[in-house]
Amino acid sequence: MGMFYNYCKWNTRVFSHLYYKNIRISGTENIPLSGPVMLVANHPNSFLDAVLIGAAIDRPTHFLARGDAFNNQFAANILGSLNMLPVYRLSEGKENLLKNNETFDACQNILENNKMVLIFAEGISENNWELRPLKKGPARIAKKAWQSESDAKNLQIIPVGITYEHFTGEGKNIVINFGKPIHKTSFDYEKNEALFVKELNDRLSKIFYELAFIDFNMHKEKAAYSRFSVELNALTKQSNLNGETIISRLYKPESPAKEKKRISFIQASLFFLPFYKFCDWMAPKIVKESIFLDSIIFGLFILLWPIYLLLTGKLAHLILNFI
Repeated sequence: MGMFYNYCKWNTRVFSHLYYKNIRISGTENIPLSGPVMLVANHPNSFLDAVLIGAAIDRPTHFLARGDAFNNQFAANILGSLNMLPVYRLSEGKENLLKNNETFDACQNILENNKMVLIFAEGISENNWELRPLKKGPARIAKKAWQSESDAKNLQIIPVGITYEHFTGEGKNIVINFGKPIHKTSFDYEKNEALFVKELNDRLSKIFYELAFIDFNMHKEKAAYSRFSVELNALTKQSNLNGETIISRLYKPESPAKEKKRISFIQASLFFLPFYKFCDWMAPKIVKESIFLDSIIFGLFILLWPIYLLLTGKLAHLILNFI
C-alpha cells in the first residue's frame, strides 16, 4: 500500500472522531486477520462509506467505486492511489461495461494474494435509509473466487452495515457494524448463476436489516426522522446496551430518549471552523451532484488541514512580528 493511502487512513481515523459527534464501530473481531476477504456493504453516502469503513479496520482494503468518477484523469489518479477500482453502469455508456471485466479480474488477483476488497452491493448510492435492490457484483466475485484453484477459494464474505444520522456535513452520529463471515459452504455456488446471485443477495439483504437502519419511508416522514435522530444520538453514547445492538434498539417502537445536545469539535473550534466553512464553500465548485458533497467536504478537510495549519502559523508569525 502506498504512502498516500496510509496517510489518508491515519488522517481519517484521527479527524473523523473530531469531525463527527460519535462513530460507533462493532464487529471488527469478525474480520479475518489474514486470507482473502470481501467486505459487502450497503451504500447510503457515496465515497464517504468507503473512507469510513476502510479507516475502521486495520487491514488494507481495495474499494470498488462508480466508474464515472474516473473520467477525469487527475481524479482517476487520486482514486487509484487510494486503492479504488472503477465499476461502470449501463447509464455510463454501454461501451464502458466491458471495462468491468478488467476490474473483476483485478479483484480476483487481489483475493488470490490473500488481500481484501470492499464492494457496495446496491451498486448505486442515494442519501436516504432505504435498501435498493442488490446487484450481482458480489456474487460474481464470490463465484469466481470459490471456483478457483488459488488461495481465493478460501474467500470469506463479511457483510457491513453503515448508518448515518443525516447526510449534510459534520456533526452527525454514525454506526458501522461488521457481521459474521459468510463461507462458501453455505451455498451451492456451482448451480445456475442466476439462482446463486438470488440466494446470496437474499442472504445479504436479510443481514443488512440486522446491521444497518433500513426504513423505506423514514426519509419522507419528518416525525420518524426526528425519533431516529434523537435515539441514535443517545444510543451511540451508551457504553452498555445489555447485549442488544444499536440497530435492534432503533427498530423498537419505544419513546424517544431525551436528546442531549452535543456539538462536534469542528463546530466548537473557532480555529477549525473557518477552514470547515472554506471546504463547505469549495465542495459544490468541485462536484455538482449532491450525493458527493458530504464526501468532498470531508475529503477536503482531511487532505488540506496541514496546509491550513501552515498558513495560519505563518499568519500568526507575521502578526507577532508586526506587534
